[in-house]
Amino acid sequence: MGQERRSLILVGVMASLITLGLGFVVLVEAMISAACGQRPQGTNPIAALQLLVTGSTAGYAEIAGCAFPVTAIRVTAGLILLAAIAAAIAGAIGYARWKQTDAAFVAELRRRPGFATRSEVRKHLSARAVLRNARTLRPTLTRRPTAADVGWPLGESRHVDVYVSIEDSVVLEGPPRGGKGFRVLIPAIIDWAGPLITTSTTNDNLTATYRSRQQRGDVHVFDPQGLSGLPRTLRYSPIAGCEDPLVATQRGRAIIGGTALGSSGTNGEWADAAATVLARLLHAAAVGGRQVSDLYSWGSTPGLAKAAVEILSVDGTPGWGDGLESILDGDPKLLSSMWFGVQSAVAPLAIPQVRDTLSPTGADAPFDPAQFLAAENTLYLLGTSSGATAMGGFLSAMLDDVVEIARKKALSSPGARLPIPLGLILDEIANMFRWDALPRIMADGGGRGICTFVVLQALSQAETSWSAAEASTIWSAATAKILLGGAGDAAHLRDIESLLGVREHRRTQRSWNSDSMSHSTSEHHERLPLMTVDEIRRMPTGIGLLTYRNRRPALIELDGWIERHDAKKITAGKTDLEREQQTFFAAEEAARLARHSLAASGDADE
Repeated sequence: MGQERRSLILVGVMASLITLGLGFVVLVEAMISAACGQRPQGTNPIAALQLLVTGSTAGYAEIAGCAFPVTAIRVTAGLILLAAIAAAIAGAIGYARWKQTDAAFVAELRRRPGFATRSEVRKHLSARAVLRNARTLRPTLTRRPTAADVGWPLGESRHVDVYVSIEDSVVLEGPPRGGKGFRVLIPAIIDWAGPLITTSTTNDNLTATYRSRQQRGDVHVFDPQGLSGLPRTLRYSPIAGCEDPLVATQRGRAIIGGTALGSSGTNGEWADAAATVLARLLHAAAVGGRQVSDLYSWGSTPGLAKAAVEILSVDGTPGWGDGLESILDGDPKLLSSMWFGVQSAVAPLAIPQVRDTLSPTGADAPFDPAQFLAAENTLYLLGTSSGATAMGGFLSAMLDDVVEIARKKALSSPGARLPIPLGLILDEIANMFRWDALPRIMADGGGRGICTFVVLQALSQAETSWSAAEASTIWSAATAKILLGGAGDAAHLRDIESLLGVREHRRTQRSWNSDSMSHSTSEHHERLPLMTVDEIRRMPTGIGLLTYRNRRPALIELDGWIERHDAKKITAGKTDLEREQQTFFAAEEAARLARHSLAASGDADE
């Protein structure tokens, strides 16, 4: 305990004793006045104390015809003293217990020098701060801009609403069940004022935001694995547009990059070779008017891919047919290794449900990225990267298509910026697919109006999908980093500790000299970490640590979406969609049981 704190406690104790003493004087004279009808006159300054301690009334002048209620006064004062002592003990115990709580821990952190002050938060992280560049960020906005038009809402710090500019790439890191969706993502999805693509492996974000986003524009759900529980979702053809060899090349790379082979750090050369083959197959399917069923056949077996060679030789880009033929006629061992990635990419097409999702018919309105980018529309990408129906490759391709169109549109727009910024809220993307373009988009997308918000459970999770260098690029390119408590990677937390910097700490030390029978006081100045590894890990739920550009870090309070003013409206929309999902899944389960029963009865007849 520091010298200043000890001095404050001593002053507090002295003030409490003085207050208690004055209270007893008032008590004594008030009870005498009530009993005798007039205020007693003291003959010495400690008359009340003398009466309370000894029971003597000699300190007061006698009042004719009235006996002082000494016993009642002393009993009442004793009870008050006992109550005061009990209250002090209870207060001390309560304070000691409070010191062990999360609230005390956060309060102590906020008192430390080194965190952003209220004035700094207002200057760099407030609604007023992000609105300074509103004319540049939203040049076509006809109404008066709001903070949500040009900033990501994050929470509150020192009673100031915190926003970071949409120019800033954001990384949110927090463990599972740490409140990332409930406290940050759902509000960000609802408030985003522009076209938005968001990814997820679960329905949580979808159910809470679907109805709200419908009020802004068209909502599309690309859900090949049937995770959403919606009876009608978007259909997307991976072949469409691949007549252009550049599109075919980009899409082949995106599909392979989104598979397990693309995420492998040791098989990069085979991933590149597989992407080349798949690009040629996509091009052949596009120029030959073929379907995804043909793409599946060609990609499953090299022998069947010779049909693609014939199409490319006649209608394809010059040289592509010969190139594919040379691969097919090459070393069988190399062909087997190369074709492994192609087979993995097209494997989901063996499942009728997936194949149907990737085969739009004439009745399906084609998904037009350019039209999507023209308004506050929403695209949900749902899927997982595991199991037989792993759809990471095709999810990656669709995301890549939209972002590539957005980049071209930005380059052709005034200021080389999208008129309406595109938001990418990529929740659990490392658990879904590896998107090759993410490090690049994190680095330069903000200047083009492509605004990225990446959510990770841990930085090591990104290293499993991208390389360690690419994961480091993603982390470093994020000008706003939000860290939630509960992380378990000590090495990464030590990096965070270094990133936060140090604070000045003054420590007073007192020593006793027995020879001179005196004590001496010395003051030490230390440089301590602003937060230690353990303190970063211990941050309670609802508190986030924000580092922003070259500013001092800030502790932000993250309220859940149920604290919003429109929480009732969001809840109603969530309940309505959940009811629709339950009906869908119940019908699916009933159909499954019916098929099982029919199959069982057929076996019994045999």
